[in-house]
Amino acid sequence: MEVLKQFETYIAAQKATGIQFIIFGVLLLVAAVLLHFSQLNPITQGLRNGFFVISMLLIASGVGFTLNQNKLSKTKTEVYQADEVEFKNQEVERMYEVHSNVPKIIFGLSVTLILLILALMFFIHPPFWKGVSFSVAIYLLGLLILESISFLSVKNYLESLLN
Repeated sequence: MEVLKQFETYIAAQKATGIQFIIFGVLLLVAAVLLHFSQLNPITQGLRNGFFVISMLLIASGVGFTLNQNKLSKTKTEVYQADEVEFKNQEVERMYEVHSNVPKIIFGLSVTLILLILALMFFIHPPFWKGVSFSVAIYLLGLLILESISFLSVKNYLESLLN
């Protein structure tokens, strides 16, 4: 029963991450709307357009992630009710993969893209594309922050499974 409680805590933390993605998307959407009504120059137009597209993607991914966690919760609870030992074995294997692979991929890709975008901003001459590039850099920094929060729940859940 303790394992199921830990799993439910993990799922709740992951759902909170999905909600944080939605909130981040809404904040970027609000920023895009505010930029629309401000004095538009090419840089702010690029920033506005980048924020708008990214906000839609963030909101959709946050909703999808939350729905995925609901489905995972239902499926894994059924496995737990059928066989507790099998549930724990599956979870240890799944969480070990998530813990060891996902953060490295996201961190490496995000840092690489941020550095590439910052370098490109020096060579991009049209101000519109500088604004779009800056909006993507802001998105990637936010993604790193949210993923680091999510990683803590993954790490804690894996540790509780191994104990």
